[in-house]
Parts: sequence; structure tokens; C-alpha cells
Amino acid sequence: MTDSSRLSRRAFVGGVAALGAATLLPQADAAPMRSSGKRVAVFGGGMSGLTAAHELVERGFRVDVFDSRDRLGGKARSFGVPGSRAGGPAELPAEHGFRFFPGFYRNVPESMRRIPLPGGGSVVDNLRGLDELAGKDGFGGALSLGTGQSSAGFVPLNFRKLAPVDPGRLTDLTYLAESFTQAFRIVLGIPLDRYPLEMADFTRCVLVYLTSCLERRQSQWDSVSWWNFLDADNKSAFFRNAVVKATTMDLVAVKPEVCSVYSAGNIVEAFLWNVLAPRPGPDDAFALRFLDGPTSESWIDPWTALLAERGVRFHHGHALRSLTTADGAIGGATVVDRSGAATNVDADHYISAIPLDRAKAMLRTAELLALDPTLDGIADLRDDWMNGMQIYLRRPLDVVRGIVGTLDHPWTLSAVTQSTLWTRSIPRSFGDGSVNEVVSVDISTWDAAGTTAVRKPARECTREEVFTEVWETLKVRFAALDPAMRDDNVHSWFLDPAISWRDGTVRNDEPLSVFTVDTRSKRPKGPTAIRNLFVCGDWTQTNANVGCMEGANESGRIAAQAVLDAESSNAERVTRFDYYVPSAMNAAQELDAQRFAQGQPNLLDL
Repeated sequence: MTDSSRLSRRAFVGGVAALGAATLLPQADAAPMRSSGKRVAVFGGGMSGLTAAHELVERGFRVDVFDSRDRLGGKARSFGVPGSRAGGPAELPAEHGFRFFPGFYRNVPESMRRIPLPGGGSVVDNLRGLDELAGKDGFGGALSLGTGQSSAGFVPLNFRKLAPVDPGRLTDLTYLAESFTQAFRIVLGIPLDRYPLEMADFTRCVLVYLTSCLERRQSQWDSVSWWNFLDADNKSAFFRNAVVKATTMDLVAVKPEVCSVYSAGNIVEAFLWNVLAPRPGPDDAFALRFLDGPTSESWIDPWTALLAERGVRFHHGHALRSLTTADGAIGGATVVDRSGAATNVDADHYISAIPLDRAKAMLRTAELLALDPTLDGIADLRDDWMNGMQIYLRRPLDVVRGIVGTLDHPWTLSAVTQSTLWTRSIPRSFGDGSVNEVVSVDISTWDAAGTTAVRKPARECTREEVFTEVWETLKVRFAALDPAMRDDNVHSWFLDPAISWRDGTVRNDEPLSVFTVDTRSKRPKGPTAIRNLFVCGDWTQTNANVGCMEGANESGRIAAQAVLDAESSNAERVTRFDYYVPSAMNAAQELDAQRFAQGQPNLLDL
């Protein structure tokens, strides 16, 4: 795609955004749109809200989306660093945190495939797979699992050397154990001769989960932490970092001590089948993919432009303040803009796509709980901090190019080098031309003390102290591998603006929902007991069972279908996709279902 086509798209999207911001709901009848006459108000313009709007507008509903921010996309959006344009074409790119698209995602890429790009193709074409990246620009991974430089190493990332499983041997547990052990060695970088008994026990635990029936997963394994499931207290420090933390902090961004087996197990299972037995399909991919540019430009902006063209109206800077009831249903809503001015919203159906921290207050009022007491369970759901920092370098790194991780650091840092992922030139596209690399870092743990330069938790640090600990840690771990990891190579840095200091307290306006033990039953399922109120978000009950883009997209589809059901609509049903599991596993899971019904443990659960 040429730069000129992207610029024309930005101009088009900007015009759409301005039109949407100027059009408030009381003026709805003035805007032409295809409609069945049924009005849907969606509160929240993140992944789940946009997905619900997409599915409903395609089925003839009139949809209005209200979001408190100027840019749609929620935590997936990207934005510019204020004041960094310096006469260049655009501000330096920033984001809440870098993202990647596991190959087993199916709902998200299916939505992307339905979003056209100027000049042809669709947004899914903006994803770059590992096969494409692995052979270019030295793309690979650098991981630190122990203390100090000696623990760090860099390897090219190409999981294709994994031997695919033989579909005819999937009922052979010994064969499966050997296949999984090889996969863990290659994907996690764990030598087979290091702690072999611990790795054998980990493989057994994974097989326990893979052969567990759904009923056991949703009850027994939802009540056990991943830490206890793997008996981490009695394992080596290496195993706790390389396996226990890697499979939760890196994949589902939640501490293994509180992450449920049902949550972590789902992701480990999905990754294994994806790399060992990838299912062919238009939206499946091998291992992982990344966008070819900043998220909003490559994905969110074309998406909102499409929805606006279809008739969805976006109301930027309008946050949900309250929902009121009448005759056993939602009778109306109130949104407020940044000045505090209130606007009444009248619709037939109301979809809450707001984040968990806001939902705890908005959906648990006495008025709503009187109609649906189960909404009170939201109070027991948890969120945590996982926020990003971008470090802008004058020249690209020489060796450490691709994915970077420091699982041995208390803050659990992970990062990507964007120059290896983006197809556009960073110096020609952003800032004043002096930045050639963007290292986008996720800080996953904010309540543990740093150990490199600032010995206190990230949430107690100033912005400068957060940067100092992150950068010094990266240097200590990787500077011996890469001479470009030097102070004089740092142009500037930018911390997620969701982190703010007010009244002497550090606040996080965008925490991440995490799936902890014993919470599945407390998560809304989409439809509520209130006939015209629906709930979606990455924290609700989905098959994914983790807080991620795929779960958020799936939840938006669930809410949209619930609206159709409430209307007794004969429109095409909203499709949802589950993670792929080979059918050969059915027999083992059916046997476990019988054992579970009889109160017996899984056959492999020792």
C-alpha cells in the first residue's frame, strides 16, 4: 500500500469523525440510514462495542456509539505523542501497549476481513505473519530468564521447525507428551536437559487439561490457580520464570498465583494446537501475526470509516453517566460530554461495552440490581495494571530485533521493535525524521519493587523513574548482545497517558481485566435479566475466557446476537468461532465427562 493511499484514508476518516461528533442522538432522524426502525445505543467504542455495532448495522439496526475519548478503539487504539511532529508528517506513534495476534484468533481476523481498504483488499491484509517476518531484517526473540546478562540470548523466531503432530496418533498419550515437550522446548526456549522432571510434570499437567471435559474446566479448573495447578512452590526458580510466568504473564497478562487454570489452560491449549496442528482456513494463521503499522491507522480507522458509511453514528467525548429503568426495562440513558453537559439517549436496546472498572459502578445501581441481582457479581471481578511505554531510538537496534522479554524482572517487561514489523519508514513517516526505531514495552506488573535502578514498585514511581528502571533493565539484560542499546541512542520516551499523577497518587484510567479463580459464574453472559440491556467486553463470559481482543470481539458478537434474539429477528445469525481442537480429543474428553459426573478426577491428575 502506498503512503498516498494511507494519507487519503486519514483525510477521509477525519471527515467522518468530525461529522459523527457534530451529530447527536436527538437529531437522529435527520441522518439517512438503512434501518429496521429498531434503535441500539452502544456505550463504549472499544473492541467489543465496535464489533457489536458492526454486526447490528449490517442487519439493519440503527446504531449509535458513545465513547468518552476522541479516538475509538479502546485499549487497542494508537495515538500521537503531543508536540512530537516537529514539522514532520505526523506525531511519533504511541499506544496503550503493543499487541500481537495469535494464530488461533478467528473472530478478530474474520471481522478484519470484512473491512475494505482503499485500493482493494481488506484490513486482514495488514497483518504480517511470522513466516514473512522470520526471513527478514533479522527478526527474532531475546529473552531473559535469570538474573543478569548471562541469562539473555537472541534466537531467530521460526517455529516451522516444530514437527506437526500425526492426526492418527493423537489418542496416544505418550506420543502427545513427546510432541508437547518438543513444542515447549522450541516455543519457550527451554533446554530439554534442564530440569527434565519438572518439564515432564508440566507436560502431564497440560495433558490433564487437554483431556478434561468442559464441565470440569468450568467448575474444578476455574477454582484452581495456575500456580497451584503446576505446583510452582515446589519447583525451581527457573521453572517458575520460564514456564509458570511465561504462560500467564506473557500470554494472558495475569499473575499465575491468581490466574485460573480454566483461563491459562485455554490459551496454552490453543497455542499448542495452532503450532502443532494448524487448522486450514481463511482466517487461521501460524503462531502469531502483527499489524504493519500503528493500530488505529492500519485497523481501527478503516473500521470506523466503514461503520460510519453503513450508518453507525459515533459520539466522541460522551461518557455514560446513568441508566434508568421503566416498566421492568431500561427506559433511557444519560451521557455527559467533557464540559459536564448531559444528553438523554433514547433507544430500544442498550449495550454496555464499557470497561470493568466503570461497569462496577454503572451496572450495579439499586435500580438495575432490583431487576437483575446477578449483576452484583461484577463487584468480585478483578482488574490489574498492564500499560505501555514507547522508547524512541535514533538508530535501530543491531541484533535485538523482534520480540524482547525479561521474565526474570519483577515488572515482567515484554517489548517489540516496531521497525521490524511496520512496512512504512519510521523516520519518513513520524516526527522530525530523527527517530528510526520504536521499542514498545509492556509493563505487566506494577506492584513489585524494581531491582535494577529504582527499587520500588512501578505504581510508586514518577514517570522518569519508570523509564529509568525499564531502560536500565533492558540495558543490563541485552546490551552485551546489542551495542545499539546505549543511552546516547535514546531520542525520547513516552509513557501511556492512562497513567497519571493526581493529588500525590498514581492512577490508571485503563486497567486490564484479569480472569482470576472462581469468577466465571460472576461474569455477565451478554443478555441480562433486563430484556433490553446487554453487556459485552473482554471481561464478560466468553469461550476465550481471558481478557484479550479475541474475547472482546467474541463478546460483541454475543451481545449482537442477543439483540437479534430479543427482537425475534429472522436476520442471519451472528457467527462465533471457537479455538480449534482436533476431533481426536473428543474421546478423551467424553471419558473425562463420565468420570467428572461420577465425582472422579481426571485419569492423569495425580
